[in-house]
Amino acid sequence: MTRPVVFEFFDFRMFLQKIFAYKKAANKKYSYRCFAGKAGFASPNFLKLVMDGNRNLTSASIAKIAKGFGLKKKEREYFENLVFMNQAADHDEKNHYYLKMIAAKGSREARKIEKAAYEYFSKWYFPAIRELATFGNGKNSPEQIASALHPVIKANEAEKALQTLSSLGLIKKTKDGRWEQADKIIITGPEVRSFLITTYHLEMIRLAGEAIDRYPAEKRDISALTLSVKKERLGEIKKKIITFKQELLELFSTDEDPDQVLQVNVQAFPLTKD
Repeated sequence: MTRPVVFEFFDFRMFLQKIFAYKKAANKKYSYRCFAGKAGFASPNFLKLVMDGNRNLTSASIAKIAKGFGLKKKEREYFENLVFMNQAADHDEKNHYYLKMIAAKGSREARKIEKAAYEYFSKWYFPAIRELATFGNGKNSPEQIASALHPVIKANEAEKALQTLSSLGLIKKTKDGRWEQADKIIITGPEVRSFLITTYHLEMIRLAGEAIDRYPAEKRDISALTLSVKKERLGEIKKKIITFKQELLELFSTDEDPDQVLQVNVQAFPLTKD
């Protein structure tokens, strides 16, 4: 059994469960009481309560746990931010600690890829540029791309986006210098992927709100529907939305020589408590 690597975890309780099991496998006499004595906890079952989700951690208890498991400096830094990210009350706070987690990653390459993936999902113009880069002859410059977006971004932001998209394998240059899309998805663990997709949705919903004032009605479609349904029928509604999105992709994603990048948001959420 190999020692769990904290940098590979997105859930601090899962990490604690795995590293405790590792210690137990290496030494049959290892116990919660043994750990508490080494870490400096008065309660012998404190770790068990945390692992089971019955207790949260503070800066002081994080330091004790890091000491008890012998985490090194970078591991301690990552673990502390992981705890605070997991315990954060809102998405902005989670974002703050997630960026700190990336910075604490041991591998430079891992930091680079995770930062790139985060930028792709947290900045609205990254997915837009992935589409826009292939317009016309596919040789659009960062300046042309930046000025074509609405709202307009800076040329250096467009250039960085192209570099990031390329490093993620989402676009690539052909031998004759044209940008083309690559059929690749960003590979992360399910917990990270869920967090990043939430970040993406929040960014696009924000942009949709701004579009009400940014565009006249004939250039957008923002409508709403409020209806009463049984809770168990939400699954049917989600299936209808999925079918609708698939139909849009089949009808329009193969357009030759497109001249506009369009964002389509579809939302369904309850307005009442259970």
